[in-house]
Amino acid sequence: MSLDHLDETHARILRQMCDAVGMTPERATEEDAFVGFFQSFRPDGNGISGLFDGHPASDEMQERLTDLFEAAGEDRRPQGGKDAYFVVRQPAEISPELVRLAGQQWLSGLARLAEDLGMADAAQKLKAVETVRVLEGIPPKHPKLDHEKTNLLRLLKDEAPGWIEAAAPDHAISHSLRPAYYFINCDPMLRDYLMWPMMRDSIATDFEPFEPYFQLWRHGVKWRAYQEQQIDLYMPRR
Repeated sequence: MSLDHLDETHARILRQMCDAVGMTPERATEEDAFVGFFQSFRPDGNGISGLFDGHPASDEMQERLTDLFEAAGEDRRPQGGKDAYFVVRQPAEISPELVRLAGQQWLSGLARLAEDLGMADAAQKLKAVETVRVLEGIPPKHPKLDHEKTNLLRLLKDEAPGWIEAAAPDHAISHSLRPAYYFINCDPMLRDYLMWPMMRDSIATDFEPFEPYFQLWRHGVKWRAYQEQQIDLYMPRR
């Protein structure tokens, strides 16, 4: 399908993305066209400079991608081969106190976002979290069976990832870019942090909700929700 039906900025960005990976513009509107796009520029991100030229948020979008590549670093696996996704293998050290603070800020930011988007029940569940516990090591897996999951886990894993898209259903550029951003790490919170500068003006809120989550991610911290009023944050073991 031709890009001629898109607005000028949208079409320019997609053409620039196609040129960067040698893709024909006709493929640009296919749903999975840009899956794995950012992996093409591992490990240092060279080649994506100027990708969003022409968009008002281009500098912020570029800055967040630069931070992403720096945090993930080398894409070679210790046992050989390359990572399919962006994995932080050598995270910078961070204190447990800062991890706890980032976790609290992440949850309070999500609660505020839920309120601003008119989701009072979700906001109440997030505000009910009383404890952010910081641990060390490899976290156990979340349960797979739905009846074994906490309401908090379902909220964070199943509901919150759709909030931004639902709040701006007509944001055409984001629909084109969301697959590429999601498959960076199959992490919707990371995706929404990286895309936030582009989405900001379309969302009925005036603050940055996902930055604390990125701080946790870049330091290799994993979250778990086994109780309704507690979040566990697992730091990498040194």
